[in-house]
Amino acid sequence: MRKTKHLFLALLAVTTLSTAWASELPGSKPDSNAAKSTYTVQWTGESNVIYTAQPQDGLTAIIVDGNNVTHNLTLTYTNGTEVIYAPNHPVNAGAWTVTANAPAGVTLENATAMLNIQPAPVYVTGAAAEIAKFADGSLAGVVTDNGVLNGVLGNDQVNHVTSAIFSDSFVGTGKTITLYYALTGDLEMLTNYVVTPSSAFYTDAGVVIPNIIPNNSIGQRGFELSAYGYCTGNNYSINYHLTSGSPDQYRIDFSDARFVDVNWADLATGGANGTINITIPDANVPAGDYTMDVYFRDSRYPALESSPVTLNFHVNLPATYTMPLFDNVIALVDTCNCFTDIQWYHNGTAIPGANGYFYREEGGLTGEYFVSAKMNGVQTYTCPQTDINTLISDGDQNVTVSAYPNPTAESVIITIEGSENALHTFRVLNTLGVEMMRGAFEGDNITIDMRAYQHGNYMVNVDGVVVRVIRN
Repeated sequence: MRKTKHLFLALLAVTTLSTAWASELPGSKPDSNAAKSTYTVQWTGESNVIYTAQPQDGLTAIIVDGNNVTHNLTLTYTNGTEVIYAPNHPVNAGAWTVTANAPAGVTLENATAMLNIQPAPVYVTGAAAEIAKFADGSLAGVVTDNGVLNGVLGNDQVNHVTSAIFSDSFVGTGKTITLYYALTGDLEMLTNYVVTPSSAFYTDAGVVIPNIIPNNSIGQRGFELSAYGYCTGNNYSINYHLTSGSPDQYRIDFSDARFVDVNWADLATGGANGTINITIPDANVPAGDYTMDVYFRDSRYPALESSPVTLNFHVNLPATYTMPLFDNVIALVDTCNCFTDIQWYHNGTAIPGANGYFYREEGGLTGEYFVSAKMNGVQTYTCPQTDINTLISDGDQNVTVSAYPNPTAESVIITIEGSENALHTFRVLNTLGVEMMRGAFEGDNITIDMRAYQHGNYMVNVDGVVVRVIRN
């Protein structure tokens, strides 16, 4: 009799506990199914996704209670090293074990699932390498352009590095190499990306020189060409920067026959950095743009030449296009009336606001001056003017221009002598380069009325020859 009583109490306790588990589910109420305490989890959503740099919240878990009411379950994510509790969701790529959290007093079946966040694909474009080898031995190539990494999401700090491997270790040109791409950056962030493809064959024309752009220079594939052009009758040393090979000679082929080609001259210095020499002839080379092809080679392998590097360079107008008029004024001679966008330079530095035909230097002219301008719409420069004590003209050196009376309060007679021209052009400008008058005349003189002008200095330019007139 005592045993039967104990068994009845135990069954009563189990029934009461089962009813309590069911009643704790939201929306549940005791009924004929209330004794059920084990539920099967139903999973929905994507379990195989690509990294998006955003929380992956697409996987959900539910159970349906005895009253046919659906309940959403919270989830816990683990990947062996990290645990993430709801309402948070994992972001980083990897294999995550997702566990549905059971309400109090409930047992869950099918309570775990897998969430695979795969790395996002990225790819490299524009990578390049030198494909000419100057020395035997190593398979390692030289990357000339690391390329651009595409596909990185959000603000993720992920970069890449490109390496190059030759197909063989022998000297030669036009060789095939393989480019390999590797991601760099924060180690945790790197697991979120995969570079694809991770390698590529490269057989394009090799580039020996990288882009270098120093001050006052135009960087052209590693050569430092003057940003302000070159002047006739001068020799120049041009810096270069190599990224591969060990050449000791260079060759230059000019596009214009008026220049003298260089046929395999010795480099002045060895190593990656050095100079080549060019000469700008002193006659019959008009101002303008020209090109030259530069080659390198190792004299031990005379048949092996680098690919040509084509460089563009500019020949300037002669210094006579700028004329010192007074001890503090220098002028741009514009007899062709074809200069625009004028900018004066002093000792290689642009002078703010100096954009007229004349430049006045407070305290007097010192050093050297040149002009950047467009001549008939084409960008050009004048060679530096260093003779600041002599009046220079680009007109006929046998022609003289005089002014009388000078100074004058009313009119001035401008006389030209030694000219063979029947018709002469003239311009009157103030010291700021502002044109006050222009015209033409026949014969050897013209009278100019100065009464409307303010007191001060003026320049009268007749056929490119300038005379100073003082209005008092």
